[in-house]
Amino acid sequence: MKRSRPAFTLIELLVVVGILALLVGILLPPLGAVRRSAKRLVCAVNMRTVASEFESFVDGTHPLGRGDSEALGPGRFRINDFQESLYRIDEFWDQGEQKTAALRADRDPMLCPGGARTLTKRKDFPCGRQALGPAGDVSLALNMRLHQGVLDFRGKHVLAPVARSFVSSRILNHPSVPLVLDVDGQAMETRGADPFYIAPPTSDPQDPFSSGRFWCQSTRHGRTVNVGFVGGQVLSSDHPETENWNWAYQAEVR
Repeated sequence: MKRSRPAFTLIELLVVVGILALLVGILLPPLGAVRRSAKRLVCAVNMRTVASEFESFVDGTHPLGRGDSEALGPGRFRINDFQESLYRIDEFWDQGEQKTAALRADRDPMLCPGGARTLTKRKDFPCGRQALGPAGDVSLALNMRLHQGVLDFRGKHVLAPVARSFVSSRILNHPSVPLVLDVDGQAMETRGADPFYIAPPTSDPQDPFSSGRFWCQSTRHGRTVNVGFVGGQVLSSDHPETENWNWAYQAEVR
């Protein structure tokens, strides 16, 4: 006589599938939270690296020098030269005769692991859309108030030209000045703003930043924004523009 083999009935299979689906539904949210926390941590480490490089750039001990800012003399520099040193572009180009190179989130501190995984950099261009792209994939930006100062032009406050703006080494005495933070590059492009620099709006209608055009922070880390400071600390906030940080510090104008 043939002996019948034990087998699952259709109902038993459906029960097993249902249990597996339930377990997956229970486990996925915690796993997603762990991944977000890991990316937030790596982003914070990257920002600390940026702050460390900033200190050596300002005090003149950076191994790559200060690029075009050397022409300003000791104790002065332009923040765009520092940004170029971070990306290793323009006068800091590190790829020899190669015309383009890929920046990757797993090795370059100016790419947040929660944002785009790569950017392409191009030789012989200063920091901007021609040097780095796609610009909408830029994930970290420097404080725009350190990039362009504000001056009074015929009774109206306007952004000073980059060529007339500079930062003094005295900034190291102000550790609570925000230096780098998460940016939404695509939103900045939609507004026609440069995604490499960011600054929150102010309540002063005379201030060039009051419109909020230059404020498109990214809340990719669980609805919070990572902010790295001149003093080296990194903090997270869901409303960084309202925090009691030194947002007022700005580039000097000559």
